Amino acid sequence: MLKTDGDFLLRITEPNPGQPRSLVVSVCDPRDNPRHFVIQTDGGLCFIEPHQKHPDVINLVRAYHRITLGGTVLLKTPIHRQSWELNHDDIECTKKIGEGAFGEVSLGRLNVKGEKIEVAIKLAKLESLTKEQIKEIMLEARLMRMFDHPNVVKLYGVAAGQEPLMLVMELADKGALDSYLQKNTLSNEKKIEMCAQASYGVEYLHHMNVLHCDIAARNCLYGNGKVKISDFGLTREGQTYEMLPTKRVPIRWLAPETMVYYIYNQKTDIYSFGILCWEIWHNGNEPYPGMTIAEVHSKVKEGFRMILPPNIPNNVRIVILNCWGLPDKRWSANEVAKKFEEISGLKMPEYVTLEEKKKQQQQLLTTTSNGPSKRKKSKTSRESRDSVEQQEGDEKPQRNKNSAG
Repeated sequence: MLKTDGDFLLRITEPNPGQPRSLVVSVCDPRDNPRHFVIQTDGGLCFIEPHQKHPDVINLVRAYHRITLGGTVLLKTPIHRQSWELNHDDIECTKKIGEGAFGEVSLGRLNVKGEKIEVAIKLAKLESLTKEQIKEIMLEARLMRMFDHPNVVKLYGVAAGQEPLMLVMELADKGALDSYLQKNTLSNEKKIEMCAQASYGVEYLHHMNVLHCDIAARNCLYGNGKVKISDFGLTREGQTYEMLPTKRVPIRWLAPETMVYYIYNQKTDIYSFGILCWEIWHNGNEPYPGMTIAEVHSKVKEGFRMILPPNIPNNVRIVILNCWGLPDKRWSANEVAKKFEEISGLKMPEYVTLEEKKKQQQQLLTTTSNGPSKRKKSKTSRESRDSVEQQEGDEKPQRNKNSAG
């Protein structure tokens, strides 16, 4: 976000138990990029350097347009609030619907240019979380901002200006897919459609160079007739990811090579997608029924695969078995999605490719650095890096009990 000498923004520090959060100026300094200066107060005046006190933050910032901050850098170009940075005043929580990994989940409304839309809201009381947990939340939010696909849950934005931290997301009115499957009797055609929609979401994530690492019915939502991939707590950018052996992971959904080497890649995601399809055809039942975790761990590594139900169409059976093949023989997400498109007759949604997104992002940065423009806002103009510190972490798998992801 801070790209050019003198680019700056105002942000607040991450919380520490028992300590107030402070306002910080972050500025791009080519000699030491970026630099962060805490704004302090004394007798109603604010300052960064004791010899430069000002009546308010606005006057402080104006002063450092003319004199160097820290003796090296001027505040030249402000980086304004991004569209995904929400105000708490625009968010209304209406009903608690569950508990997530780091706090409660509520139904609510988001005020968007005077129009209120129904949303799902994850709330986190940051003072009760560790630094590592805060890193995980912000990593999940940063990744979700990239996504724009009908089969992936949409993030509207993050409200981080005060407590509690809020992640505001698209509402899927039917809730978690596993619960929906358990409560409803579905035709084969509907199950094929669900498998197809889930495959389109996974194909999109892989195209975006993202590994979900926890594909399962409990981590999908269902709303408006669409399956939506959700719960990105374990999600990582890149082609491979190595999980720490000490982390708790969902054994029943893991590929055998992940059990052995703790490695995730696109092929391990596809194996887990095959388990998701099994769940869809078994009405949301838990995989490997009648087997303990230890038995699953042992037998899957030896080559055991679950039996598919007799009512499953042969062409769907072939897809699932190819998801469970050896890694070098396993189908890619694109192959799976194209096959389900053929089987279901449900057209794969069009989306902005990763290359197009990068091009649009670069154009946006160029436009911003050159001043205001009348050019039409692109689909991806809401994307940028967090104005809070970007940090990563690993998340213990959680059952999705809400309609937010």
